[in-house]
Amino acid sequence: MKTMVCHGDSLTQGADLSPNYAWPLLVENQVGIKIINSGIGGDTSGGLLGRFYHDVVQHKPDVVLIMGGTNDLWWDLDVNNVLANIFAMTCQAEYHNMAPVVGLPLPLYMENIRQQKMMAPIGGWENCIQKLDRLIDALSFSARESDIAVLDFYHLFLGDNGEVQGQYFLEDGLHPNKEGHMLMADAAAGFLKSTFHLA
Repeated sequence: MKTMVCHGDSLTQGADLSPNYAWPLLVENQVGIKIINSGIGGDTSGGLLGRFYHDVVQHKPDVVLIMGGTNDLWWDLDVNNVLANIFAMTCQAEYHNMAPVVGLPLPLYMENIRQQKMMAPIGGWENCIQKLDRLIDALSFSARESDIAVLDFYHLFLGDNGEVQGQYFLEDGLHPNKEGHMLMADAAAGFLKSTFHLA
């Protein structure tokens, strides 16, 4: 394994942080393979699918990690639409001889979010959180049924009591801070080493 593309939205891009602190680059430094960050802030799963060939296939990676859907839920799009887009990308990945990995996006830290003056999701915060929970379950189930590896960032940000660990989030409550990216990087590096037998 020599190359991996991390394909996603702002959770992959590294919103409001220098690229040097985004988890894909931190993983590259840990495992010694080339990692291409194709995260674009605000992108939906449909956007990821639309640019999959240009931003993923043309690089001919050995592995692609696909993580999206939070922005779809922000616009109150259906969970099944997200599933269809994510798994269309896994099918394209396998067709082009790359191993797909489904990333589970982060929870929302509502304590910080409530203090921000930002536009609420189209269907409201409670609806968005409920849909995110359903998306996590659906992605996990569908990936398992399709024998596709899953990198679970969602539960990584929950404490033993199931509460979101706010110390890993920026003030917006949506994106991980430097410590959050380090947490993701350590988890991703360990996952890659065990799943793809990297030294």
